[in-house]
Amino acid sequence: MRMLHLVHRSWPYHGGAERYVLEHALASRRWGHQSTVLTTDAWDMSWMVSRRGRHLEPGRLVHGGVEIIRFPVRHPPLQNLLRGLLIRLAPGGPDRYCYPNPFLPSMARWLRRSRGWGFVHANALPSLLYMGWRHARREGAGMAAVPHANVGEPHRRTQAVRYFDGAAERVLRDSSFVVAQSSFEAGIYRDMGVPDERVLVLGSGIDPDELRGAEPAPEALGLSGEVVLSLTAHCRDKGSVDLLAASRELWRQGSGHTLVLAGPIMPDMEEELAAVAGELPPGRLVVTGYLDREDRLAWLASCDVLALPSRLDCFGIVLLEAWALGKPVVGCYSGAMPDLVRDGSRGFVVPFGDRRTLAHRLGVLLRSPGLRRGMGERGRRMVMSGFTWRAVTDRFYSRLAECGQP
Repeated sequence: MRMLHLVHRSWPYHGGAERYVLEHALASRRWGHQSTVLTTDAWDMSWMVSRRGRHLEPGRLVHGGVEIIRFPVRHPPLQNLLRGLLIRLAPGGPDRYCYPNPFLPSMARWLRRSRGWGFVHANALPSLLYMGWRHARREGAGMAAVPHANVGEPHRRTQAVRYFDGAAERVLRDSSFVVAQSSFEAGIYRDMGVPDERVLVLGSGIDPDELRGAEPAPEALGLSGEVVLSLTAHCRDKGSVDLLAASRELWRQGSGHTLVLAGPIMPDMEEELAAVAGELPPGRLVVTGYLDREDRLAWLASCDVLALPSRLDCFGIVLLEAWALGKPVVGCYSGAMPDLVRDGSRGFVVPFGDRRTLAHRLGVLLRSPGLRRGMGERGRRMVMSGFTWRAVTDRFYSRLAECGQP
């Protein structure tokens, strides 16, 4: 069967939803299918809605036997006005045109002309879910909808992205099945009227082979003392501002740890770093920028604690990577993290924005090597038992087969 996967960014970009889609496209060959990934030319998320940030050349390439087609994001003049008009007048509702959904006219034209796809796997942005749904309906194809919905904590939702303001509920109810990354996310879809038997709580995974050979090298990386690593796109909603504040409190108490902010720095975090630059102890903060896979592994292997106090991660693959290397984690009561971490078992979970609790939990781990080892080992066993990419993708394709697809 020919499968079509839609996602906002793809290889060589390495991120959560991006990696999830690529692994499912690669795994399709094992199940006898042929996959094509449709994506944008964006590298930085800012390119989705403006001419700021980096982008790649549009076009076609093949990676691991999977065809990837990058379509150019268009940036029309008077974009705010145009979005406002389309939100009010275009079919499909506000979620298709709210930020950060990109304008992709060439992808829409390609989908209108293309034929012969047996199944559509649409991911992440409401505009891509809608385009995938329209194509599947026209072709009589099956569809898996995977919103990767970053909606905050169960009792404190965030409205940063208007996931479900328009056609999204109909898209989900019409899909062959809907993939959720957590029980919390699954409950949202059931409340929308998606039948329980068509909700698959799947999660994400890791490739153990990639992590073999990852060795700690703190001296080579210029690190000393215990290391708290945060590996994400750093901004206020990812908890990076709170993590910096918690570390500053620990430093005032005499902690000698190093905080590493690895990954892109968003504008609000840039402002925060500039505001406190003169108040930080020398050498205790490291900011790396975007990391490729090899560098990611070096930093993960060299840290003592992985911190992701984010309300905008529906799963958090980096937690799995840290556990696979025997590291404890500190997460947030959002997405899949409460289910995965089990507060006090494989790490700690804190409420978003609770800097005092975050500082306390980090301090406990930094002072307790034995506790770190025990939590990291429990996490490692959990990951290896059910959160490898092969296990995750096999669950997906088994469900696809149950839906009557080849």
